Amino acid sequence: MNTFQIEKLSKVYGAKESKVIALDEITLDIPKNRFIVILGESGSGKSTLLNMIGCMDKPSSGTILFEGQDLTGLSKAQMTEFRKNKIGFVFQSYNLLPDLSALENVEFSTELVSKNRQDAEEALTAVGLKDRITHFPGELSGGEQQRVSIARAIAKKPEILLCDEPTGALDFETGITILGVLKDIQTATENTVIFITHNKEIAKIADTVIRLRSGKILSIEENDSPLSPMEVEW
Repeated sequence: MNTFQIEKLSKVYGAKESKVIALDEITLDIPKNRFIVILGESGSGKSTLLNMIGCMDKPSSGTILFEGQDLTGLSKAQMTEFRKNKIGFVFQSYNLLPDLSALENVEFSTELVSKNRQDAEEALTAVGLKDRITHFPGELSGGEQQRVSIARAIAKKPEILLCDEPTGALDFETGITILGVLKDIQTATENTVIFITHNKEIAKIADTVIRLRSGKILSIEENDSPLSPMEVEW
């Protein structure tokens, strides 16, 4: 079964001479229980597509169905509710509150979401930070801060985890660690992880690779033998 069914999805910014077509009538299905990489260079439309899927923005035209529900027809309040209960976000920037510990950052986030949430300490343990829960962001490395942001996302028990270049600001070894954490989470939860990147090597760990160029789908490839993160080099 598909998690998302996307039909002729377009996003246009501006008008006339200043018009920019960020997405140009994209049609694709996103299946459940997969690690999906959306691959493309800067300006290819990958972040715009992620924003549409995550109900952070509305398309100019086209439809996005989530398990049969048309997301493009939701009000702003309904979009907020969908994000709160269904989606976990991991961004390149960690967006942690500096005056709160790792544990408090996760707890603060989960207090704002649905009742179906994971214990904050359990979430931090799942990302390998059991011994760092009382540390503040300034006392954590970049990779540890990113793991806190992942714990914050998974503590919501989301059905979909959307990852926007989460390794982009990290060194190679730390990036591999973060990829391993995300792959382990996807395997353990059997949820869908959608990971956008410009790094072609990262695509080798995906079950499905969607390649974008200039707002259009260049290709959709199924990977029968995805590599483990430890096998990837760049």
